[in-house]
Amino acid sequence: MNALTVLFGGNLAGEAFRPVFGGKSAFSLALERAAAFPGTGKVILLGKEGTEYPVGGPARGPACSVIVREWTVSLLLKTLSEEAETFDFTYYAWADTPFLDGELAGKIAERHCRFAADYSYADGWPYGLAPELLGPGTAGILRKIAGEPGSGVGTLGEGPVERDSLFAVLQKDINSFDIETEISTVDLRCHRLNLGADSRRNLLLLERFAESGILEAASASAAVERLIAEKPEQLRTLPNFFSIQVSRACPGGSHTGSCAFCPWGQKGSGENPDGFMDPGRFAELLDAIEAFAGDGVIDISPWGEPALHPESEALIEAVLERPAFSLVVETTGIGWKSGAPARIAEKVKDSRTVPPRKNGMDALSWIVSLNENDLPVSPPSDPSGPAFAQELALHFPAVSGRNRVYVQAVRTKGAEDAIERFYRAWKKIGLGIIIQKYNDFCGALPKRNAVDLSPIKRRPCWHIMRDFVVLLDGGVPFCANACPELWKGDGNVLLGNAFTGSLDDIWKRGEERYREHCREEYRGICPDCDEYYTYNF
Repeated sequence: MNALTVLFGGNLAGEAFRPVFGGKSAFSLALERAAAFPGTGKVILLGKEGTEYPVGGPARGPACSVIVREWTVSLLLKTLSEEAETFDFTYYAWADTPFLDGELAGKIAERHCRFAADYSYADGWPYGLAPELLGPGTAGILRKIAGEPGSGVGTLGEGPVERDSLFAVLQKDINSFDIETEISTVDLRCHRLNLGADSRRNLLLLERFAESGILEAASASAAVERLIAEKPEQLRTLPNFFSIQVSRACPGGSHTGSCAFCPWGQKGSGENPDGFMDPGRFAELLDAIEAFAGDGVIDISPWGEPALHPESEALIEAVLERPAFSLVVETTGIGWKSGAPARIAEKVKDSRTVPPRKNGMDALSWIVSLNENDLPVSPPSDPSGPAFAQELALHFPAVSGRNRVYVQAVRTKGAEDAIERFYRAWKKIGLGIIIQKYNDFCGALPKRNAVDLSPIKRRPCWHIMRDFVVLLDGGVPFCANACPELWKGDGNVLLGNAFTGSLDDIWKRGEERYREHCREEYRGICPDCDEYYTYNF
């Protein structure tokens, strides 16, 4: 068995080089562990120009050579194809994954060679424990599928290298490949873990696992399985989704209850219906979030319509000029100033003011919330939500196969036929489509769920684990459902105020409720909530 081992380091975060593992970094550990994969005869690091890589001789295995390029998917596949010509197969992993498991890699390699597979991978474990394996001719075939830049064959080849790039290309013609899978005995995918040092939150998770002995374990994959079962509270690190209310006003009339799926007017106070967040205060909040979490997805707005904010475009620009953040704008599509999509799109195209995002996501995505009966209009010129979605589609087309505009409708009992019409109509337009689960807001609305999607065994709440909600006055409830406008009698819904307190302290106050969920204990509004299994980012 003669294997080429390739680590991709062309787009690593600064966290990958921090020496927090007993003086070693995630990068140095990944290199050390990958070089010791069974059968490795050569190690290559694919790096980025201008980045220094500490690639001194590993304790085990061959020395590492470095190839520096400005990588696209097409160039990655071309390089893998050329370098793999004299090897039986190629191990491929990212260079910020310090828990790569040599034992697991060996099992995948044995199966790969035994069945002469084109592509092999591990399934059921968190990302970052196992490499992907390619047969000697697979990369060249994948390059043809992806399309070379300017060839017009496809768009994937021109795109940047992502963690799932190989599989994303393979999926375009998946039935043409012999694929082998090493499957975990316990399916850990539901935890959505990324064991790569690509952010402050993931580095914190890696540090916690390292302190629990994973680096000394004979099998990193078995150790991760044990740690998840024994210490689930470790998985709550730092929030990734920051949902910020910038407007109290809504197109249907504030606090009127006119929106069928919104409890705002049914339990809200009705006071100060048209409040807006000051752009200066919003910018200060973004700076505080960056100092606290390092990066994240900013969402406007959990309550109220952002279009009705008199300076809505200034709020969007404030996020776009900060590369630590990606922005999601949730809107009914009603109330935007004339020409807003075109003006915002022009700013997004300017890489000087809108640089690439740290998290690798698109700088700006749109979600237009519609009714299941809201279909595309022709011509799309009236001031409705469907018309706005169609206008957005012109200015924010999909990039490398990824949609930047989505239409969203809520699936409710009795509306299945309408939902199907909605899906088919918008599919023809080419927009992304989100069919949202109905939320009764812990009993604030009647139960109208079309189907029960909840897991058989309840898990700790994703939103308490990953979300940070900031209301118009700076109040931070422990989740979006815990808005004090709905639950004024429950004094436990607020963790603090983001305008006057430390975000770190506020976040830590939510830890005990998450620990309770880990112990299958639920209080306040949590027992009546079925949003715990839904996921944002």
